[in-house]
Amino acid sequence: MKKFILAAAASFALAACGQPAEAPTEEAAPAAPESLMEQIQAMAPDQQPVFAWQQLTAYQGAHPEAQPPCTSIRAAEARGIVPPNIDPASIYAGHAGSLVFAIQCGPQLTQVRSDPAEHWLVIFAPGATEAAVLNCADGTRDLCAGRTLPTVDAMPTPAPAATP
Repeated sequence: MKKFILAAAASFALAACGQPAEAPTEEAAPAAPESLMEQIQAMAPDQQPVFAWQQLTAYQGAHPEAQPPCTSIRAAEARGIVPPNIDPASIYAGHAGSLVFAIQCGPQLTQVRSDPAEHWLVIFAPGATEAAVLNCADGTRDLCAGRTLPTVDAMPTPAPAATP
């Protein structure tokens, strides 16, 4: 009889091994950001320019006509979200509501002047799954040289018409 009890106890012990005490609950994983803009906004501020540069190099890898290639970073900075009153004559026109980063490529030598052809904007539009990339060069002029976004004054609302 002792053998039977020992065998039964051993069976129960083996059956219980590896069995969770309670059924596992599936925790809802946080939803992954859908757009690149959401992804970059969820990052630490010091990682955002790095991500923007990665998007620039990925773009240049897919578009070899985008010259010159950015092989080294001289500077990378966030320009912010393009406001609705952006200057329509600026390079930022048409990108209101987008998050913009400026990437200056080239050697980090103080004796070397920045080349406008190596200055890029990486634009993260709301809902977009790819970044837009624009080159800042216009001949020898750098369209992205200013660190602030060029805006225009908001148009005043017209006064209501006087009633007779």
